[in-house]
Amino acid sequence: MLGPEASPEQLHAAVRAVLRHAGFVSFDLMHVVGQGEDAIRDGVIWEPEVWENIKAAQAFGRGLVICSCHLSNFNLALLSFALRDVPMQVLSVAAPAGGFQLMFELRSRGVLEETPIDGAALRQAIQRLRCGGAVATAVDWPVAVSTDEMVPFFGRPAHLPTGHVRLAMQTGALLLFIACRWAPGRGYVVRATPPLELELTGDRAFDVRHNAGRMLAICEEWIADAPDQWLMYHPVWEEQ
Repeated sequence: MLGPEASPEQLHAAVRAVLRHAGFVSFDLMHVVGQGEDAIRDGVIWEPEVWENIKAAQAFGRGLVICSCHLSNFNLALLSFALRDVPMQVLSVAAPAGGFQLMFELRSRGVLEETPIDGAALRQAIQRLRCGGAVATAVDWPVAVSTDEMVPFFGRPAHLPTGHVRLAMQTGALLLFIACRWAPGRGYVVRATPPLELELTGDRAFDVRHNAGRMLAICEEWIADAPDQWLMYHPVWEEQ
């Protein structure tokens, strides 16, 4: 990742690389979706660890909060996931509009249930997790800067969500990080961490920030491996 010492030339090159990958991803998404469900299933390589780790979490009989970030063709990965026999609720940006509404409609298929975040969706997620089900959400989508809560991200405080941790704390669910990445010679590949237990001290405010930081540390590592594939276009840090 580029730091504040980056030259204008380096910054411009990095932006071009991100936009190049974004165009590549958008073309592939529309091309694959146009070919139908078989192409969507085959458009993503799922590492065996993904299903192994999901099954390992389900073996505990507890809910599973799946955390992700906006790496590479995350929309295609969600569509591919939706066509597999793993029922899951996805908590997405509230009141989707424009292109977000199109993605919402595309992703709301199969056994995947996408619900824009509001009170009803959160109550549904809590009930699902308490029954041993799975809920997914992104950890790198910035929240309203009016909130006081901030978490460290790439060494700087950022207004990023902590709701995934609160859901896990309230329901006793496990956490799992999963993300999609383009790999030359292979295509779009989805990987996952092993299921993680919350680390709790009894100090709720500290525990929320600490466990959110644990997930963001994984997110940082995966983004740093392919910074040109991180497709987040909203300001993440306050000074932006």
